[in-house]
Amino acid sequence: MSDYRKHIGIIGGGIAGLTLGCALLKQGIPAIIFEKMSEETSHGAAISLSFNALCLLDRLDIYADLKNQSFIHSEASIQGPQKEISSFQTPEVLTTRRQTLMSLLYSRYIKLGGEICHHHDLESFDVVKSEVTFTNQNKYALKHLAACDGIRSSIRDAFFAANQDPKYSGYSAWRGIGKSNLQKIHFALGPDSHIVSYPINKDGDVSFVAVKKEDYQFKESWKEEGSISDLLDDFSAYDPKIFPVLEDSAQIYKWGIYVRPPLKSMITKNITLLGDAAHPMVPFLGQGACMAIEDSYSFAMACKEHMTNLANAQTDYDYVRSKRTKKIQQLSMMQGKVYHLKNPILVAARNAIIKHTNIPGNDLKRIHDYDAHDEMQIHLT
Repeated sequence: MSDYRKHIGIIGGGIAGLTLGCALLKQGIPAIIFEKMSEETSHGAAISLSFNALCLLDRLDIYADLKNQSFIHSEASIQGPQKEISSFQTPEVLTTRRQTLMSLLYSRYIKLGGEICHHHDLESFDVVKSEVTFTNQNKYALKHLAACDGIRSSIRDAFFAANQDPKYSGYSAWRGIGKSNLQKIHFALGPDSHIVSYPINKDGDVSFVAVKKEDYQFKESWKEEGSISDLLDDFSAYDPKIFPVLEDSAQIYKWGIYVRPPLKSMITKNITLLGDAAHPMVPFLGQGACMAIEDSYSFAMACKEHMTNLANAQTDYDYVRSKRTKKIQQLSMMQGKVYHLKNPILVAARNAIIKHTNIPGNDLKRIHDYDAHDEMQIHLT
């Protein structure tokens, strides 16, 4: 039995887990991360991060390096399958490879003195003793357990919502990275489908995600490879030039988008859920990673305030974060419906709103302007 009774143990070394580790260590709170994989692989994934996440990464001393390796946007354009609708200004959004953010978070965590244990697949957690056991038979005594182990969180299954498996959302998605001279975020909207593309650095690398409404329940796997010909068949209604140039050797992936019902609470005795373990969401607002970063930073702040009684930290975290994440979950689902309209009258109305009003940009601004640091600080004072 390894004694880490002063440490918060973090299950999962993804964006939520590494951000939490950095935030805790910066607050002077010991942390240890347990990750079942030997190394992180993102399988062609890119992410977008808005101000609500970037301002927190800046406080963790990561933003400057991230910005240098990414692309900053302030403009977006929207078209139908074949015809442009409008361009408009957006709040600042950073787009990058997921691996870029992960590497910077990992480096920062190690520099702060963090410890990460790979090949640690969770077997059980004794809530009363606060002892965690892994399939490799290693055991650790902890101060608290933070579950950052994603949509298929075994902690959530065991302690929060038994027999509540992830459910297919009705959407499947393709993703990949190719070459293009695109210099802004670009949306193409069609019946029961949409495509979003954006540069992720200054070297011409452009990521795309192509989503379609699909009755067939496609598998959830994040790393299921597909073919370019199948991609083009799925989106044959669109001008194929929408996609960045994909080499024959390019890896593209298709996966089913899954969700879970909202929880009444993200906390229980000595366990706190964060990120997708707590509130997985469809990706139509680009807020999944942002919510994980907000969660992690907020929980670290609450822990700093209540280190002698983490039950109070949990209560504050749950109160502040539950309202925010449930709202973003709902808005993300609604955005998918707006993107995929089929009725010609509703499509015309949507396009007119996009073209002649500031509503799209203003709606995003309200989401992006949120500062989790200030929000938690207000609640704690």
